[in-house]
Amino acid sequence: MATFITFNIYLFYGLVFFAIGCVVVFRHFKYSQLSISSTLWALALFGFSHAFHEWSELYVILFQDDLPAQYQYIVQWLRLIKLSLSFAGLMIFAWLLFRIIPKPYSKFGQLLIGLIVITYTLVMLFFYQGTSILADTFSEVASYTRVLLGFGSATLAGIGIAIYGYQLRQDNHEYGQYFIATGFGLFLYGVLAGLIPTSFHSSVPIFRTIAAGLVLVTLYKALKIFDIEKEAATEAKLKRAIEADKYKAIGHLAMGVAHEINNPLASSMLALDLLERKMPQPQSDLSDYIQRARLGIDRASIISKELLTYARSDLTDTRKVFICDVITGAKQLLSHKLSGYSLSVHCDSKAVVIGQKVKLEELLINLLNNAMDASGHSGSIDIRVVADESGVVIEVRDYGEGMDESTLKRATELFYSTKPIGKGTGLGLAICEQIVNNHHGWMKFMSAKDVGTRVLIEFPSRSNTND
Repeated sequence: MATFITFNIYLFYGLVFFAIGCVVVFRHFKYSQLSISSTLWALALFGFSHAFHEWSELYVILFQDDLPAQYQYIVQWLRLIKLSLSFAGLMIFAWLLFRIIPKPYSKFGQLLIGLIVITYTLVMLFFYQGTSILADTFSEVASYTRVLLGFGSATLAGIGIAIYGYQLRQDNHEYGQYFIATGFGLFLYGVLAGLIPTSFHSSVPIFRTIAAGLVLVTLYKALKIFDIEKEAATEAKLKRAIEADKYKAIGHLAMGVAHEINNPLASSMLALDLLERKMPQPQSDLSDYIQRARLGIDRASIISKELLTYARSDLTDTRKVFICDVITGAKQLLSHKLSGYSLSVHCDSKAVVIGQKVKLEELLINLLNNAMDASGHSGSIDIRVVADESGVVIEVRDYGEGMDESTLKRATELFYSTKPIGKGTGLGLAICEQIVNNHHGWMKFMSAKDVGTRVLIEFPSRSNTND
């Protein structure tokens, strides 16, 4: 009866750890934004290796008396190695955890891990004094292994994952509580497996199994967030695909409309010019009406040209373009608007991009226009350009009204604008994004209400060249 109970305890004990490894392995981390996703492979390694250790311990417990005397020493060695390697996986997990949590916890945790590993290595070297001595002290070495590696790794891993869960709770993520509970389960298991020997009481393996079960359940709950992230990423990808098809159709339609509307707009502008010339004498009322009509036609013409620019995304006739020259050209074209603003420019003379100067000028003009609109009738605008081996980075910063989180997410959305009707078309930043993409770069916005906006643009080294 005792053998039957022992068999089932250890069988279930190993099964729990095997399930912990499976819980990690069968989660989808590809689309995850959580920093802990890069550390969980070590936890899975611990789960599988510890399950193997416990199942093999079951074999030794049941059949130890039947093992030939010449194999006893080898079996003891293998038991020690299995135990050390299984806890080493948990120690690696703890080390990786303390790399992603903030200071000073990270430095302190890594220091403790280093001290534990060094101490355990010294202990092993002390006991390794010959075959006969080592054979007589296997139980003592195993005890040190459980205390230093078992209790140490489980405690540190528990603390690390609990701190990570607490951070998530601070950021209003409810699933952080499950990471905290997982940390408590690991700490409890570390106490039972590392500080309390199996020989203390026959119920010790049962309590270890319960602690491991707590880790399994809470970890399963905590890692469900990765499935939620995958579903959200899939939905977002599907939504982007639908929107891409919609915008593609709108683009073709807009291109045709913009192309067709330019001719009547030009004819209307010509008719207004002829009408103004044929007026016998200056008439303020008629001149005012003509001017209003001309402004309306100009605006319609600008919108049609922006639509054509957005629709024509091909990049042809590329050459070496100095970013400092692009900034100078943009400043000259906007000199009438920039006169009321404080513009600071710091440009690396080595900053060179392979592309079209006119497109890059259009990119900078759109960003400066947005910065001026956000800053009101005056304000400070900074342009900073840095070049190195990795590429060219352009930063445009204003200190205006800024954008909230919802506006920031839609900043480059086609036809989206927060400007009053008649002031913005919602095409400027969409065109900017397209120009950057066509030059093999990326663009990032950082903004907050009443703080201002930073726009970072990076063109990688493959688009950079030197004289």
